[in-house]
Amino acid sequence: MDLIVNELMAIQTKLVNFVPRQFKRYLFNKIDWNQRMLAITGARGTGKTTLVLQYYLEKYNDVKKCLYFSADNPLVLKKGLYNTVSEYFKYFGESIIIDEIHKQKDWAIEIKALYDAFPNKKFIILGSSKLNILNQKGDLSRRMLIYDLKSMSFREYINLKHNIMFDYFSIDDLLDEHIQISSEILGKINHIIGLFQDFLRTGSYPFTLNCNEDQYFNFINNILDKIIYEDVPSIKNIKSSSSIPIKKLIAFISMSKIPTLSVSSLCNEIGVSKETLYEFLDLLERADVLNIIKPKRVSVRSIKNSKILFYSPNIYYAIANELWLHEIEIGNLRESFFVSQVKELYNIFASKDCDFTVD
Repeated sequence: MDLIVNELMAIQTKLVNFVPRQFKRYLFNKIDWNQRMLAITGARGTGKTTLVLQYYLEKYNDVKKCLYFSADNPLVLKKGLYNTVSEYFKYFGESIIIDEIHKQKDWAIEIKALYDAFPNKKFIILGSSKLNILNQKGDLSRRMLIYDLKSMSFREYINLKHNIMFDYFSIDDLLDEHIQISSEILGKINHIIGLFQDFLRTGSYPFTLNCNEDQYFNFINNILDKIIYEDVPSIKNIKSSSSIPIKKLIAFISMSKIPTLSVSSLCNEIGVSKETLYEFLDLLERADVLNIIKPKRVSVRSIKNSKILFYSPNIYYAIANELWLHEIEIGNLRESFFVSQVKELYNIFASKDCDFTVD
């Protein structure tokens, strides 16, 4: 057997010994693992690798049945995706899991060729560069089911930190039964407000379990840098020189007292045209850096009267820590939290009469 495949199998055997088995992200039970080709996207640090390795342990737990490797492994970069996977399937394998897929140039072409060449095999691919995955899916869109792993909810955070499970509550549940629900929560945990404050600072990503606050903020700022300097420039027609105005844009949003921004002032502040600003905002929203909540009736491109919030309240704290800022606008934090918990479940709109309207 090929030495490179042998080495990848040895790496996987060591790696799975460190995979936590008790806590699973919400998406684990929503994925149709029987699909022949799956892609899992999501912001960096949301736990995609852990999620698929948990699946491997439950379904296979045998490196001869399923091989996991990262596409940025130097051995794989040298040999190529198609040759690496073909070599493995020649000897073993029902399934292949490929992480950091965007690190391989023209990965979509090779994955399509593998999918067609091995009709009885399963493929799971992961990409920290959500922009790259969505930009290059091409012909794979008819073959591949895509799931997006979001940052943690407050409910998941409590489960991760304290191993306490709460049921999911809809907005209707909260409006109709808030007294009963709050009593149930306080019956299980009596310092819920303190936990909520911790969540706003350092609770959106699973790596909160293994680091202190400064390390956590450094991780987030590193994630932002990778998105700015690696992910965004990798998209067609976006130049690497755009990194500086994008950083200025993020800093401006972090220091704004209100989430509703003036387009002309913002363009002057960061030195770009209106069209370029719209392009940057769209990319940062698709990369899970921002949430842009528009009024109910507004054109697709316009952000007039829209609320521009960070994807997670943790990002406000991380940027403030990097810029040596001590005060963060509490209203922005609360609105960022609310949108992060609600946006994927409901249609949410900015409003002149209240903070948000929700359908």
